[in-house]
Amino acid sequence: MKKRLKYIYEVQKNVSMLGGALALLDWDQKTYMPKMGDESRSEQIAYLSKEIHKMLVSEKFFREVNKLRKSRLKGKDRIVVDRLYRDMLISRKLPVDFVEDMSRTVSLAYNAWQEAKEKNNFNIFKPHLEKIVKLKIRECEYLGFKGHPYNGLLNYYEEGMTVEKLKPVFEKLKMDLVELLREIKKSNSYKEKYPFLKKEFDKEKEMKLDFDLKELMGIKKDFSRIDISAHPFTTTIGINDTRITYWFKNKDPMSSFFAVAHEGGHALYELGMPEKYAFTVVHDSPSMGMHESQSRFWENMICGGKYFWQYFYPRFKREFKHLKNVSLNRWYNGVNEIKPGAIRVESDEISYCLHVILRFEIELGLITGKIKVKDLPKIWNQKMMEYLGVVVKKDSEGVLQDMHWSSGDFGYFPTYAIGTIYAAQLYDKMIKSNPKFINDIRRGKFENILNWLRKNVHRHGREMSADNIIKRACGSGLDPDAYIDYLRKKYLEIYK
Repeated sequence: MKKRLKYIYEVQKNVSMLGGALALLDWDQKTYMPKMGDESRSEQIAYLSKEIHKMLVSEKFFREVNKLRKSRLKGKDRIVVDRLYRDMLISRKLPVDFVEDMSRTVSLAYNAWQEAKEKNNFNIFKPHLEKIVKLKIRECEYLGFKGHPYNGLLNYYEEGMTVEKLKPVFEKLKMDLVELLREIKKSNSYKEKYPFLKKEFDKEKEMKLDFDLKELMGIKKDFSRIDISAHPFTTTIGINDTRITYWFKNKDPMSSFFAVAHEGGHALYELGMPEKYAFTVVHDSPSMGMHESQSRFWENMICGGKYFWQYFYPRFKREFKHLKNVSLNRWYNGVNEIKPGAIRVESDEISYCLHVILRFEIELGLITGKIKVKDLPKIWNQKMMEYLGVVVKKDSEGVLQDMHWSSGDFGYFPTYAIGTIYAAQLYDKMIKSNPKFINDIRRGKFENILNWLRKNVHRHGREMSADNIIKRACGSGLDPDAYIDYLRKKYLEIYK
């Protein structure tokens, strides 16, 4: 048994090493790689993806894991083997040639998406997306999950979640959000303008505050780096090497600040994974919803909250003289302004999940064939008007705004809303467990908050499902009412 255990840990470490190399290639492609390098980079990514897949689905590896699964294991070994077995059952359903084809397709599609977005021309990306959708439909067939064909794709990112469970949750959430949005639009405060947030902030000063926030959150430079990309993201190259990217938007001076808060939450989670599971499948988040809960927790509940700005706003006033006569209360209302817009990552807290639900509904239609790729811009724009009352003026701010489909990440979008709900539940539980956390936020001291997250979320890795982690930490599973309660308390105070 010891020889078998040694073997499966060696294979996992090799997979982890190659995965880190793959992540580095992907990070470079999205940050510094010369534009003309995309052809060879796609081949490199396809090759590594194929090699990783071959390791994970090899007959020898599966045979050894299966034998260990039937042995008298306990503790760490039992958890790792059971987790491996479940993952392998899914991985083995995908042919190696299919994995290679998908990797090559999405690598080429990413640059096509970038060009299409820059030129505001959906037709540049359209043939790539059509191929990806066809491959994803094939993937659903290979996976063979019960119920809706999309369940297999959703399970990649949120294990155990199904369309049958999620659709009614999203339907109720959509109705509650649309109703709250209507209430706020009727408020006299809704017409309030915040011109001090429309001025162009000095980029160097913005960057200084962004870096201050990164350090304040506990993301030290010895373990991380921060760069600029077309779309903010976080990736881990290896143990103690987690990288985040962010962006600057000319008409939104706070976009870079909140991008750092959001991606910083992801980075803290990555850096807080349990060391005992390093180089194993358990050294990871149990779901993307859980991962997203960490980013939304920091972006919205902490950095979007009044207690945080009581500490941090004076720094903004020192750097930007036009804020001299802007009160804390007016600043807080301004950075939390409810103003439905076209861009998901720039949207307010109430609009955000409506953006996500829209994408979820479109993905369901693409996978079942009820929606055709050629019709996406029209359908997208119709739903934006119906749910948010927003007119999408160009595809670069509509159907082309996200990179996810160019990466083949169907099933990912729903986890943003799931994670947002989890974040509200975690924040509520944390504050109720110890009201002193409020004073920590007011003083810009986040060590205790990070330790609470480490204890209740990070330390588990993939030992258990996201649902079980939330139940342990908060007392109940996914609860959209907790999120609605949080929103109503916060925003009906602003929009009286």
